[in-house]
Amino acid sequence: ASNANVNPVKTNAATKVEPAKPQGVQTEDVGANNIELTRELYFDVGKFKNQLQAHDETDKLAQLGLPVTAVQKGFLWTNSYHVLVGPYGDEGKAKVTQDTLVSSGFKPRPFEKGWRTFKLISSVTLNGAPTPQGEYTISWESYIGNASVKFTRNSNVVSESDGKWVKRDAKYPRDEYVYRRNPDGSRTLLEIHFEGMRQALVFGKAS
Repeated sequence: ASNANVNPVKTNAATKVEPAKPQGVQTEDVGANNIELTRELYFDVGKFKNQLQAHDETDKLAQLGLPVTAVQKGFLWTNSYHVLVGPYGDEGKAKVTQDTLVSSGFKPRPFEKGWRTFKLISSVTLNGAPTPQGEYTISWESYIGNASVKFTRNSNVVSESDGKWVKRDAKYPRDEYVYRRNPDGSRTLLEIHFEGMRQALVFGKAS
């Protein structure tokens, strides 16, 4: 005789399987003790070959009541001047400025400067440069997702590399980093995860 109160067994229930990490890739947990982050938002409104052109552009922007500076940057034997509006620490105010720039005929590119302290509890290699264990200031300059990253300790740049901000599903609960253990025992840094941030700072191909 059948019993109407017996629940049928679900034999086809899907089991969620976490994706396996590539062989040799490991995550080092730094801990949940660092949430201080300094972040400055700018808008790059143009790059000019000479200082006079940059000065003319800054005058136009100053007349709109916007904070503006011209930053000289050199590459090999050439120099250029980047005109930046900012900084802003609040994304709401930055959005208002962006709308003002667009409506005034400018083509602003979002630009960010940021830095945060971070502790490596093992030695790693970044862009071929040995980066010993210890506490660092990690700083970056980024356009959209692409970032130029520096590891600084005692005012000295220990290593630097190009990276990329990659958005993940949830905020990271603690500082941690991902590395690949190489056959010779060295560790190549692949990712940095900052506590409280959803974005991962990825070097090379995302794992």
